[in-house]
Amino acid sequence: MDPPMLMQSNNRAKQLLRDDDSLLRQVFFNVLRHHHPNTANKVDVIYALSQAWCKSKDNGDFDLLEKYLDNLKPEECILVASAFSHMLNLHNLTEEVANTQTERAGRMGEVTLPTRSTNKSFINLTTQNGIAPEMVYKTLCSQTVELVFTAHPTQAFRQSLLKKYAKVRHYLDELHNKRMSPYEKIELLEAIRAQVQAAWRTDEIRRQKPTPQDEMRHGVSYFQQTIMDMVPIFYRRVDTALANIGQPRTPLTHRLFEFGSWMGGDRDGNPNVTATTTRDVVILARLEAVNAYFQAVETLMFDLSMWRCSPELKALATRLAARAIAADPNRIADERKKRNYADFWMPIATNEPFRVVLSHMRDRYGVVTRGHVGLALCFPWLLVPIAINEPIRELHSHLRGSMGCQGISKCAWSL
Repeated sequence: MDPPMLMQSNNRAKQLLRDDDSLLRQVFFNVLRHHHPNTANKVDVIYALSQAWCKSKDNGDFDLLEKYLDNLKPEECILVASAFSHMLNLHNLTEEVANTQTERAGRMGEVTLPTRSTNKSFINLTTQNGIAPEMVYKTLCSQTVELVFTAHPTQAFRQSLLKKYAKVRHYLDELHNKRMSPYEKIELLEAIRAQVQAAWRTDEIRRQKPTPQDEMRHGVSYFQQTIMDMVPIFYRRVDTALANIGQPRTPLTHRLFEFGSWMGGDRDGNPNVTATTTRDVVILARLEAVNAYFQAVETLMFDLSMWRCSPELKALATRLAARAIAADPNRIADERKKRNYADFWMPIATNEPFRVVLSHMRDRYGVVTRGHVGLALCFPWLLVPIAINEPIRELHSHLRGSMGCQGISKCAWSL
């Protein structure tokens, strides 16, 4: 990229950061003035004194700031500290949004990023380093990165606040990437204000010591909110990068990533972690995984309405449909309604073979997700990955290369 264009893009990113920071700071101060006008005035004075000292670096300005802080009452100190904590959290959001915008500009070729993308790395390996594309593919398919989750006692950020800040970040992203009418923009700004106000009026401190089970739930939330969606996207980008150097997709049987957890499993002297604790977190992890697969399979049931399939899949669907009809269709429909299935309560006819197979999978997952937590340890097929993965892989093999492949690929990669 030409230096003038690079400088222009960098200036745009800095301006975006300043605009977002100014917007969130103004929204927060309006909320603070509404609920605590006296505190808002004091925060305003402290902010102005801090700015003055940062610009001058004069000891006199620092003494004024110190004297003002010394005169605050204890209850005022708590509110002022909380206000600045929220302001810093909101500033961190603006930096994340600015980084996201810069990353997106890099993918579009508008700026040069300090780190290379997977596609550029593959091209450099083959064109500049002289490595054969086949060797890149073979090496990629022979390695796995294992990421282990842990929880530190000092990690006190509450999920309630993290979710609210995540919504603010999402709204800011929409503000920059989506064309909106004036009315839609007003609605979005109001949504930002609502989340900022909710965060300010939420207790920042946990009033109860988290148990290992609570830590596991916190860790699992990252799978629900990020990993289950982002890992398949990364897999697709790797496949695209491989295609650009003339190589096939990574096989579904190979996992580029594996995930583990220390939470609830550190039996090396931690008195709070017992055999019962480890059993609880294992059950929780399995239930969350099965629930995620259940939701993915139910989504696929709405998407895969095709009737054309291979003879093998047709035979499998015929066997499963016959089994369902023989077991009293009305009883099956009533049972599925009790489990709060979204749709497809009655047994599905064989002219929709994909839905027949997915319906069978949904019932297996549904028994666990809607049943007692102990069922997560009682069903042997939950302990054997092939029993879960094989039906999805079979469906994927019939859909590969067709328009319906992406959704089933996402589910298969997640599995």
